[in-house]
Amino acid sequence: MDSRSKLLIGEENFNKLTKLNILVVGVGGVGSIIPLTLVRSGVKNITIIDKDRVDISNLNRQMAYDFDDVNKIKVEALKDKLFKLRKDINIEIYPNFIQEVLDKLPTDFDYIFDCIDDIKGKISLIKRASQNNIKIISSLGMGNRMDSTKVIITKLNKTTTDPLAKKLRYELKQVGIDTSKVTVSFSSEEAKKSGIIISSMAFVPNASGLAMASYVIKEVIETEGN
Repeated sequence: MDSRSKLLIGEENFNKLTKLNILVVGVGGVGSIIPLTLVRSGVKNITIIDKDRVDISNLNRQMAYDFDDVNKIKVEALKDKLFKLRKDINIEIYPNFIQEVLDKLPTDFDYIFDCIDDIKGKISLIKRASQNNIKIISSLGMGNRMDSTKVIITKLNKTTTDPLAKKLRYELKQVGIDTSKVTVSFSSEEAKKSGIIISSMAFVPNASGLAMASYVIKEVIETEGN
């Protein structure tokens, strides 16, 4: 299954991907497509954290799940899907909120994908990454939007209009984190609506997940000696 990937990036670069150790936190609208994409790209070592169960309302946008997964714990359903893609992988799962397990996690990850919408959780992940020299990429607000072409990878200090980004910038500055060094997936599209309940379709959340995965893979294969 890897032949087309190797044709594009070469055997040496593909081998770099097989050695990565990845943490994905949150496998909902943005995060569920990331492990599927990474495993298809050759990544073999992934840890996944999410406490939620699959709800039927998730099926309009969360690509990892189908009707047979409804009521299953997301990380367990996703693990099963990943092993249907390839067998030579190592998948660790935690059906927990990140704050419940953060201190128990190893510190040898190459990258962290932050796909949660909880500010405290995001801050904790970014601080831990900074303290342990782990690269991290965080997804910002992707709900209430329709235009997948407005999703970009940038630095947190360059974001505008997004209330989640504004709050995250403020909170990180309070704990001494330089927001110009925090990589994020950001939508420049104005939200179509506001309210307590976040609405969403498949386009923008999955565009964010794919952009994040692409960014990390390109960074790995473009880094000398990685």
